[in-house]
Amino acid sequence: MESSHSIVRLCEVCSKLDIPHSTHTIHPCREQLLCSTPPIEGARATFFPLGSIDEIKGRRVTCDFCKLVAEGLDKEPSDLEGDCSVMKSEQVWNFKLPSDVKARDPSVTHFHLTQLSVLFDPPKENRFQGPSLPWEVKAKARDPQSSHYIQNFQVKARSCAKSGDGTAASPQTEQEFLDTIGGRYVSTQVNVQLLRAWLHQCESEHGEACIPSSQFPVERSREMGFQPTFVVDVIQSCLVDTPSHCRYVTLSYVWGTAPVFRHLLENTKDLRKTNSLHSFPIPATIRDAITLVRAIGERYIWVDSLCIIQNDLKMQQAEIVRMGSIYSNALFTIIAAAGDHANRGLPGIERESREQVQKSLKFADCELLTVIDVRRTASGINDTIWAERAWTFQERVLSSRVLVFSDTQAYWSCRAASHSEERALEQIREINWRSFKLPFPQQPATDSLSWKRLQPLEYCNTYYDLLAGYRQRRLSYQTDILNAFDGVSEILGALQDDTFHWGLPESLFSYAITWSFTGPYSRNDVEVPVFDSNGSKEMVSIPSWSWAAWSGADPARPPFLHAGNDTHVRPVIDFDIVDGNHKLVRIKDRPMRGHPGDFAPPLWKNEHPHQFQSLTQHSVSQIGQLYFWTSLANLRAMRRWSDVPVGPGHVQYIPFPSPPDFLPDPNAISEIVHQDFIVVAARVPGQLILLAIEWKDGVAYRVGIADANEVEWLRVKNREWRLITLG
Repeated sequence: MESSHSIVRLCEVCSKLDIPHSTHTIHPCREQLLCSTPPIEGARATFFPLGSIDEIKGRRVTCDFCKLVAEGLDKEPSDLEGDCSVMKSEQVWNFKLPSDVKARDPSVTHFHLTQLSVLFDPPKENRFQGPSLPWEVKAKARDPQSSHYIQNFQVKARSCAKSGDGTAASPQTEQEFLDTIGGRYVSTQVNVQLLRAWLHQCESEHGEACIPSSQFPVERSREMGFQPTFVVDVIQSCLVDTPSHCRYVTLSYVWGTAPVFRHLLENTKDLRKTNSLHSFPIPATIRDAITLVRAIGERYIWVDSLCIIQNDLKMQQAEIVRMGSIYSNALFTIIAAAGDHANRGLPGIERESREQVQKSLKFADCELLTVIDVRRTASGINDTIWAERAWTFQERVLSSRVLVFSDTQAYWSCRAASHSEERALEQIREINWRSFKLPFPQQPATDSLSWKRLQPLEYCNTYYDLLAGYRQRRLSYQTDILNAFDGVSEILGALQDDTFHWGLPESLFSYAITWSFTGPYSRNDVEVPVFDSNGSKEMVSIPSWSWAAWSGADPARPPFLHAGNDTHVRPVIDFDIVDGNHKLVRIKDRPMRGHPGDFAPPLWKNEHPHQFQSLTQHSVSQIGQLYFWTSLANLRAMRRWSDVPVGPGHVQYIPFPSPPDFLPDPNAISEIVHQDFIVVAARVPGQLILLAIEWKDGVAYRVGIADANEVEWLRVKNREWRLITLG
């Protein structure tokens, strides 16, 4: 830990700030939560001018506080102009005393945890925008010329050692308790004892918040034998068959461009020999994870490259479809968020494997530590390669507990609490953990997975959130587009007693088929293997009606919508699908209750046939095709491109049944076309959802989506009732 001097030197400006008193971390409050009282009684958080950037840098030689601020300014653009100010007692969180600790003053209801912050202020002619909020950090790049944090400081907890010891006695008095709260040193090597304490606290205190109840689908999956085929035994350093009721850890990491040793049919026997892993070139990230699991006191870890035979396609598919069970059953998941390849390692596991970035200032009665996460985000985890990869999406979402390694420190996040190496908060029992949760990727979607059966509208929203988040991720191979979402599908299916067809839930099928991108997208022509009940493989193109058949998104906008972001979609069509055995199976869509117009029969339906001959094993139909009767019409429509006309999937369709004076939009790239549309769902009141289709050899293929007023649709003269085969 670097400190400027044994006695802190302060310049004339900083001496007036009374820094030790201003950074007093914990302040009592007598109001009821949520309170309006500022942290320091009788005074709101105040700002004190620190000077211009040049003035601060000029004082760095003689002032230890200015030196640390100047080091933060050194990371900013060289042309940055403006002043800096100190914000005293910026509130971070509120918390209460544990019930078994006696309060010195019974009138104190809770405490405010605060920090001292140094902010950059742009010149007055620039608009003050305030510091970036945590959820805005990923959404938009911070403008360096707007107001933002330069450095944050927190007071070191007086008894940090106790707060990291899971076996230490609990504080008995208020002062003993408050002494455990505050900042904590982060060294170049991680404190494994602290990590073990986080796990111990979660297992011993959090109960059902982190341990699934009997309704949890994982319990059902255990009964059905849905656990990994292999795990790594970190004691014997080899691969073993997964023991029954196995307690294991999982690893989430990126392969990247580094060579990754893989489990193959050719080496499977060797990998199962004791100490065999010492003889193979295992990437550093995996080796560090094995070392960590052993140090924490656990025995087994699951790693995809070692625990799945990579050239056994049948085993690959079997393991991929149960990724949900694998990660949900894990004790916790290690997330390797540092680096862009598997040889980066876990920073802090090996000695000197991470940089010491934390700085300190020692005063007579306290010690100040710089805050590593200046913008209150988990060391930029949202901006890492790990957070961009599609495969890691479900690994995070499905894990009840995660231990995250960034370049600078480790974090713990479970469904009841969050911790970091730099903040000693383990003794706090009554804190608003939901507001405190570190903003890891997919945190909102993860929280919405309550591991209990969802109501239809909740299910609808959760599916949308998860799919929209997933489609923002990147895939190296488009052939994995469904595989990397299979774990989510498995868990949602188990929660809701549902089945997924090509990424769409059966019970929400009419809603799910109304997906649309908000930015450019095009057909990806991906083929995936499908296995029938006898194990025979067939390569099948992903059907056009599935979101997985299309690629591309605009990173500046939400990538995905369903029914124009409207959950009030009403099933009006009976869909049948060709399954992996070339059998025709009815899709059991479950209409949501309580929609206006639920009992109003569609006016455009008539007494025409709704049945068709069942397909046989020898049918020429393709796996994944939909068969259904619906209303079809050819309309004049405007096809409008959001950018440049690249292909049919890149457009927005706006159908107009009849107006002869309808002209292209002069403000967009557009053209007038004659397009076939079919009804696939309805929204209320009186709106139909249409698919724009094109034909090839008598089979329809989706090319777009549109809305139509039901009354207008009834006026279309060439409207007809037809049996559609949708490929």
